Amino acid sequence: MALTKHPLVVLATPDALPEQVDRARWPVHVTVAGNFRVEDAAVGDIVPIVADATASVPSFDVRLGPSARFGADGSVPVLLASHPSFVALHAALATELEKVQGFTPVEPAYRRDGYRPHATLGRAVHVREGDDLTIRTIGLFSLEGSIGLRLASFALGRS
Repeated sequence: MALTKHPLVVLATPDALPEQVDRARWPVHVTVAGNFRVEDAAVGDIVPIVADATASVPSFDVRLGPSARFGADGSVPVLLASHPSFVALHAALATELEKVQGFTPVEPAYRRDGYRPHATLGRAVHVREGDDLTIRTIGLFSLEGSIGLRLASFALGRS
């Protein structure tokens, strides 16, 4: 019998994250650990990993831009969000998440050296190139069809 794999994502945002989000209307965020799957039994192992990785990271400001286009066909408009804290968080999470039972990245090419921090310009995102975001919150979300369910949220600068 095959084990079910659970889809997850780790996001950085300026504001508190809602408990539930329509994935077509995500608030402005930067993906820190892109969509990945773990075995259902291992979902609880992810919360302490994210907590540990973010515990000593202070809140920080990032200026958005330049613009770019992501996706296989270049159809996803984004603003790059270059900041060493995103790269450090991504690296720390990548190392620990790979140890979790059943870990499988959805897009392996966009991990590690392929990681490019960015804000996706979706329907509910109203930012422009040159805007500054103060990143204060990291959220872990379960991806259930068209809904993102918040499993945990961590304020930056808490230690």
